[in-house]
Amino acid sequence: MKYLILIFFLSAGLCSAQFRYGDFATGDEVLLNDMKELIAGKNIAVITNKTGVDRNGNHFLNRLTEKGYSLKKIFTPEHGFSADDKFSNAGIEVPVVSLYGKKNSFSQNDLEGIDVIIFDIQELGARFYTYTSTLYLTMQDAAKYGKDYIICDRPSLTNLNYAGGFILDEKFSSFVGKIPTPVIFGMTIGELAKFLNEEYIKNPGFSVVKMKGYDRKTKFENVMNVWVNPSPSIVSVDCARNYPALCFLEGTNISEGRGTDSPFCVFGAPFVDSRKMLDELNKYGFEGVEFSVTEFIPEQDKLPSYTAMKFTGRKCFGVEMKVTDFSKYKPFDISVAILIALKKTVPEFAWDKGNFIDKLAGTDRLRKMINEGYSYEEIITESRKDSEEFFKLSSAYYLYQ
Repeated sequence: MKYLILIFFLSAGLCSAQFRYGDFATGDEVLLNDMKELIAGKNIAVITNKTGVDRNGNHFLNRLTEKGYSLKKIFTPEHGFSADDKFSNAGIEVPVVSLYGKKNSFSQNDLEGIDVIIFDIQELGARFYTYTSTLYLTMQDAAKYGKDYIICDRPSLTNLNYAGGFILDEKFSSFVGKIPTPVIFGMTIGELAKFLNEEYIKNPGFSVVKMKGYDRKTKFENVMNVWVNPSPSIVSVDCARNYPALCFLEGTNISEGRGTDSPFCVFGAPFVDSRKMLDELNKYGFEGVEFSVTEFIPEQDKLPSYTAMKFTGRKCFGVEMKVTDFSKYKPFDISVAILIALKKTVPEFAWDKGNFIDKLAGTDRLRKMINEGYSYEEIITESRKDSEEFFKLSSAYYLYQ
């Protein structure tokens, strides 16, 4: 699979922010520079993909092998590591093992001769983005097989002062919903892993390598000088930020923009009345986001051939969404409003036949409440009971103020 790598240079308006975070370092940088004792003399396996880069785009695996560490195996999540899933650098070749499809975690044989496992992947702050499932399952199995496990922390793409959605109901657990959190968990990947280990897994060999120069208000683009697509339909920071709000559309007959140049930034269908949708959404008065009328045509050549999309080659009418204020943006709340607006204004609107929406939501409560005509306020009030309870619990595991 081919990954589009977009390197963007920050505008002059961000220079002051860059200066403020001039001492920033990702967890993998800190590990190699300041915490070498965790991996010195050990046989290493790394769970990563193309996103395992430092602030300037240098990949962790390259730096690890160039410094002479004993990298023995690479595990890679959904969407793979590279086009041919091979890795070679500094005169060595390392086998790459997929943790998606036939198996979602490693076996004891996979870890033969391995002393420590390192997780270094950019995720999106949402439970249904499957890298969180890969994290949880591999943490469990590392503990089971007595292996040390290190998380290299990374900047979040979501607002860390917000959590939203229902906590996962075990009856709806799946690979798109594995961790016991709300849909939006409001933690960095390192904080999430610390929470999972101390509350559920309890691996004595677990550790988190914190970032330097980071706080809970830090924006990804203020500290990272590169963008690497974590998956084929997350092609920009904007797509990544919108994804938690629009992913529920995967459980409906409405396109989430896959097959366009701006997936998860637009949504619609041939039978949507764009103006009605826009008027309905604007009634909510959401802060931190803007909606506008749009139209688009999904094209298969914009995605790998194995990726399913809706309405290929057909003109869709709908709405474009743009996050304007990161600190006020509440993706779960917006996703509920979008589903209610679709139900109200689009007679053809329907859930996926298999109720995939329940796996994404981690419960059937969301779908049933919308079907039964509950108001936006009633659904948000009910979901906040879960998210606020989690927020109180998770705050004990914060690594940044």
